[in-house]
Amino acid sequence: MSRYLWLSIFMAALAAGCAPETPERLSVSAEEAYAAGDYAEAIAAYERLLAIDGEDATTYANLALAALGAQDTAYAKRAAEKSLALQNTGPRAETARELLGMVAEEERDLEGAARIYRSLTDAQEKGVRTRARSRLARIYAEQGRADGALALLLAAANEAPTDAATLYNLGSLCVREPLRLRQAALDYFRQAERVLPKGGREWKKSQDWVTRLEANLARLRKVPPSAGDAKLCAEQLRLAREAMGKKRWRSAETAARKAAEADPSSFDAALGLGRACARNGHREAALKAYDAALALRPASADARAEAAQLAYDAKRYGDAANYLRPLLVIQPRNRFIADLMMRILTAQKKLPDARIWGEYYLALDPKAPDSYRKWVQSLPRE
Repeated sequence: MSRYLWLSIFMAALAAGCAPETPERLSVSAEEAYAAGDYAEAIAAYERLLAIDGEDATTYANLALAALGAQDTAYAKRAAEKSLALQNTGPRAETARELLGMVAEEERDLEGAARIYRSLTDAQEKGVRTRARSRLARIYAEQGRADGALALLLAAANEAPTDAATLYNLGSLCVREPLRLRQAALDYFRQAERVLPKGGREWKKSQDWVTRLEANLARLRKVPPSAGDAKLCAEQLRLAREAMGKKRWRSAETAARKAAEADPSSFDAALGLGRACARNGHREAALKAYDAALALRPASADARAEAAQLAYDAKRYGDAANYLRPLLVIQPRNRFIADLMMRILTAQKKLPDARIWGEYYLALDPKAPDSYRKWVQSLPRE
């Protein structure tokens, strides 16, 4: 047969759509099928790719992901294990381990999944590290470990501020007990809605949560107290501040109380009364004053931090955590509050979650003393 005849047959095959399968064509076909949600076709394409191009760690990892999409966890596990056997170090190995964690989570082996994700929270690959923290947080939230979950998600958001899954998980966590941080949840769901793929399940759920939380917060919004005698309040507040400057704390408390009574709508008077009462050792009165200040200005970092520290000193650890949690999402990079949360959880004997917050603190302050680092490392992981 002449070469011209071979060429005409080949061109006819191309025209009929019978172009030879190449690794590049198969890879594109597999990716397109996966993106379209046709997991069976993606699996078939990756299998053909392995047949003609040989065994490859990345191809097996992609095959495992497609099998997970098809909910064939047994096949996904075999493919992920094969990927790990071919490449047992470096970023590809981390991806394979992540896939094994996803298989375990899908099979409801939460302890097994958590063990794998914990090993990846310091992964070399930033994406793997972020996803592992976010997925581990989701497991901890299911187990009622909201404080540990919050630290993991804040760490993930710190490294990847626009990661859609992390933002969505933060919103989901903030509406759960014991956090119940509605405003923070609303903010996270709004951010998630902007970056999640439009039309997807989590995008729709984010939209739904935004609508529900906006309506809920509108109902809960309190009408502030009517302004009282603003002039008398200002005069007494001036006297209170003068007394504080001279460390005359009893006089300061008296003046601050008169200021707060003269104008219950004054945040400064309530905060000043809380500070004066705290210096005089009147903890209950101080916390009551801080509560009044926070009712007027819930996002006040100073009032929350001071009330949390006061409650912690009084060994009212549950109250201390409640004061602190909203501040943790308002100021996630504040080392003081991360350290205080660690100490609160340590006092509550929630040592694994205390360690997570200690590790978060160390990430914020790499120059922390060695003694602090050793203390954190002495706490159990589980």
